Amino acid sequence: MKPATRRFAWTLAAITVASVVIRVAYVLLVRRDAAVQGDGLYYHYGANLLAQGHGFIVPLEYVKGLTLQAADHPPLYLLWLATTSVFGLESPVTHMLWTCVLGTATVVVIGLVGREVVGPRVGLIAAAVAAVYPNIWSHDGMLQSESLAILLVVVVLLLACRYWARPSLRLLAALGVACGLAALTRSELLLLVPFVVVPLVWFTKRVAVREKVKWLSVSVVATAVVLAPWVGYNLTRFEHPVYLSTGYEVTLLTASCDKTWYGQYTGYWSFECGVPTRRRDDQSQKAIVYRRAALDYIADNKARIPVVVAARWGRITGLFRPAQQVRLDHDAEGRETWVAWASLLMFYPIAVLAVLGAIVLRRRRVLLFPLVALPVIVLISVTLTFATNRYRAIAEPALVVLAAVAVDAVIERIRTRRGREAARVDAAEHPADDHVLTGS
Repeated sequence: MKPATRRFAWTLAAITVASVVIRVAYVLLVRRDAAVQGDGLYYHYGANLLAQGHGFIVPLEYVKGLTLQAADHPPLYLLWLATTSVFGLESPVTHMLWTCVLGTATVVVIGLVGREVVGPRVGLIAAAVAAVYPNIWSHDGMLQSESLAILLVVVVLLLACRYWARPSLRLLAALGVACGLAALTRSELLLLVPFVVVPLVWFTKRVAVREKVKWLSVSVVATAVVLAPWVGYNLTRFEHPVYLSTGYEVTLLTASCDKTWYGQYTGYWSFECGVPTRRRDDQSQKAIVYRRAALDYIADNKARIPVVVAARWGRITGLFRPAQQVRLDHDAEGRETWVAWASLLMFYPIAVLAVLGAIVLRRRRVLLFPLVALPVIVLISVTLTFATNRYRAIAEPALVVLAAVAVDAVIERIRTRRGREAARVDAAEHPADDHVLTGS
């Protein structure tokens, strides 16, 4: 191993250890006795029921004596948590600590992505920022699928960068598998295929068009193979077809009523948007009711769509009612107020630096669109649903890497300027040397 590579590895390892300390301390000192709520409650109890052999069912209905098949969320994070539950390690704290493994791996892979994009210094800066950035580590203690989604999108970025540097069918197939796994964590991540894989293949140099079609087909098939077991399973257990999840319809409904289209909560969600359904209906039947109610409301209020979408974009970028969003992060999501504020206040400089970093990469003609694709996917998601800060989670690694690029560019500029100043000073202090060199 070369000395430079060894230094990078040891520094990244030190940063990773620091990230472990932060995550574990957050779980054991802050989240240990906190109530698990929302999606975290679903994942926690759902994983335990899965490990006990009940399959993918609605946890809260099972507690009330009713067994209903569930596809509220894709299955991968549930499966991850269930691996500890199988061995009797079923407590929320155990699941949080097990999720910290995902967060720790994320820091390592972000470091590798930064190195691939520009160089080792960018990788270490990005890893260091990721280690302390609450918008990345806080999800571990909340039992949210975002922890796994963040890791998988970073893996996609790493594979995309390596493919761009050394195109091969093997890397493209691996990229397809990673996209499939990401979609099994959060269904909107299926958009990684058209937004990352397709342009990556299309712009590959020195490969014939026919070969590109073949390579793209292999990658898409790899994604489909990963998704097929879950999709096939869903098609056998509901009244109406269900593919990745039934989550979109209920999410759309909770964002489609007067409370979320008018007034101070515009762009957010509310339980007040719900409509009654029969308790024993399966999720595919309820999804039809939810979708019809939501689309009817949207059709009746379509003149309001631009305002609502603008509010959603404003919330997700911290530009619209940021203080209210912090309060909602605490009240609705269960995030500690200090964590919510720290997340917001760190997001602003990282976002600004990310824009500058994107400009730097663009000027250098370095691969940029996979990094930009993640914020675009977030904007599409919130446009079609609502805005809450954790929906931005999948874009945070890209923002961190781009911010690291900007910081690295500033460091390089400062070093270059100092070098020039030192050279001028040296020339001014030793003018005789010039005469000696020229023979005068």
